[in-house]
Amino acid sequence: MKDKKIGSVLKTESKVIAYVVICLVIIVLGISYALFFEVKGNEKNQIVKAGTLEFTYANGSQITNATNSDCFIPMNNEEALRHSECEYKISIRNAGTLPGNYSINLSNVSVENPIALNKLKVILKKEGQVVSDYPKEGTTTSLVTNEKIEAGKVINYSVQVYVDKSLAEALDDEKNISLKINGDAVVNSEEINPDSSILATNFITELAKIDTTNLTKDGTKDDNIRYVGASPNNYIDIGDRTKSGEKILWRVIGVMNHINSIEPLEEDSTLLKIIRADSIGDLSWDVSASNINNGNGVNEWSQADLMKLLNPGYNDNQDIDNEGGLITVNNSLYWNNSSGNCYNNDYNAYTTCDFSVTGISEEAKNKIAKVRWNTGSFATRNGGEWLPLNTYNAERSNHDGKEQCIGKGYPLCNDEVERTTTWDGYIGLIYPSDYGLAVELGKRNLCFSKTLVDWNQDDCYASSWLHFGTTHYTLTPITGEEWAEGIFLIKSDGGLAAQRLSVGFPTRPVVYLKSSTRILPNSNSKIEYGSKENPFILK
Repeated sequence: MKDKKIGSVLKTESKVIAYVVICLVIIVLGISYALFFEVKGNEKNQIVKAGTLEFTYANGSQITNATNSDCFIPMNNEEALRHSECEYKISIRNAGTLPGNYSINLSNVSVENPIALNKLKVILKKEGQVVSDYPKEGTTTSLVTNEKIEAGKVINYSVQVYVDKSLAEALDDEKNISLKINGDAVVNSEEINPDSSILATNFITELAKIDTTNLTKDGTKDDNIRYVGASPNNYIDIGDRTKSGEKILWRVIGVMNHINSIEPLEEDSTLLKIIRADSIGDLSWDVSASNINNGNGVNEWSQADLMKLLNPGYNDNQDIDNEGGLITVNNSLYWNNSSGNCYNNDYNAYTTCDFSVTGISEEAKNKIAKVRWNTGSFATRNGGEWLPLNTYNAERSNHDGKEQCIGKGYPLCNDEVERTTTWDGYIGLIYPSDYGLAVELGKRNLCFSKTLVDWNQDDCYASSWLHFGTTHYTLTPITGEEWAEGIFLIKSDGGLAAQRLSVGFPTRPVVYLKSSTRILPNSNSKIEYGSKENPFILK
């Protein structure tokens, strides 16, 4: 340990001059260790880092009798407050992504002559305002206790030590007395949960208070927090690995409120919603025989072929192939990390798929929540409903993907599948609103005034990181007066469109993480946490 000592001798003859000693001991309690740091008299600033917290101690005034002897003349409180040049400055800065706690104490205060102890005065200021003063001998006296500092914030303190002028009267009968004063100014700091993780939803919520460029409230009735812009650093490692051990990354869509979690039952949960960073292949949303909706599929997610491929419970799923025979197909292949048959085009056309490398890992499965997904549709094909904020409400409506053509006998609306507007399961797809509400803040007003159909204009699509440059399906069905085999998709040019379900398009699974899921602190302070090179790590 190194310390800064300002030596002092008090002598009383005709007057008393105080040279005050402060041993400044910087103690930073970081990830499971302590750092002891010297503040030298000839150095103006020192920085101490522990975990994601960074503490800067700045001595801007160099309190010594050589530079300002007025600092050591006994004075009263009013006079001391006028000598701001005698203050020792402490700036506490949290340079990381987690909040932290800190305290400032004075301890081990002693003097050779006990009569002088109560004459020693300490002034502590926070942002220029006096917050505390002198401790008792032999104790650790807290000047600031358990204060919280948010990530990215700076709090400035100053410490000033002086001797009250009444000491001269107390020592009036004594001559040539040397009085040495010693003490420690101690800053204790620690990360909140310094050697463990914090809840994933809390982590992103706290981060949103600092990163106001890439994270924002979405303006919906649920007041969710979303990543926005063309390329935010929102990559997350949920434990998926290739056979060779390479990370299969996902990306955080946002913190979603009022989600109904099924297992465990949490009817009003706040959960982290994520999407796989890369496609798992070109897959059909749903297919059907040629005599059902003309072979183009049925827009009901609860029985969709893609749902059965992504989720558990369909190991023995069978269907009729083009020759009328039975095949085992889309049988929870992605969930089970297995290979087999999967649909990829009209009229029950299928191909072989191998998810033994790209499937969901056992570690990741334990983090995925079974939730109630909204699968509502639009009441009409009115363009106003296709505005980003309006799509959010439509997805949560009681309108389904068949109601506009039911009972009319059209060949593209002749299935007998019952429609629902919710589905309980693990893995789904993004909503149109996820895409629209991810637009960067600078484009928000312009793009929110445009229907998603027109997002191929004015670079709206390029300002949302959920535009991948390729056409991909969403979870939301769309109905027409003559058909019920349509789904919303995001086209490669950025516009929203209706599409038959059977065409194979790149597929990116979407999940909600359990409310108990936690994110570890950043272990690499040199690379931004959440970047592709340094993704968020789940505990």
